[in-house]
Amino acid sequence: MSNVPPPDLVPIGKLLKPRGLKGELRVTIFNEHGSSLKIGKEIWLKREENYFSRTIEAIKIVGEKSCIMLIDCNTWEDADRIHGLVFFLPRDDFDPIGENEHYLVDMIGAHVLDENQKSLGNVTDILKMPAQNIIVVETGENEILIPFVDAYITFFDKQKKNLIVKDVAGLIN
Repeated sequence: MSNVPPPDLVPIGKLLKPRGLKGELRVTIFNEHGSSLKIGKEIWLKREENYFSRTIEAIKIVGEKSCIMLIDCNTWEDADRIHGLVFFLPRDDFDPIGENEHYLVDMIGAHVLDENQKSLGNVTDILKMPAQNIIVVETGENEILIPFVDAYITFFDKQKKNLIVKDVAGLIN
């Protein structure tokens, strides 16, 4: 177990309450589809300002009933000590994707432009909502919330970190 985290950690989920007596925890995974969480993968947990790592012993991803077991977390008490913590993966540990695909986390920090190349601001967060994901754009003094759907998103350039959006005038203000 190391306590020096890699520099590119991305929040992946949150440990919920213990389940059973053998250290299993219920878990919320922020992006269940195409998850890079697998048996043997090292995850990072954060308590206050300190990071520590654990290795996945078993994982079952099934929506709200997802569960995880970590090596060296063998009792209800062990699980209770870490429940409520957010866990992270290094961005480099994500599963590879196609050339024209991207992870939503890659959009954070991207410069947002409308279809006329007018600057709107920068992406500061992606919100996971039941109907669709929402892109949070900081405009300087305000925020714009843009649904991540084809009606608004035109193109994302991973190399230049530019996000092109359309028809967002009704979302501003």
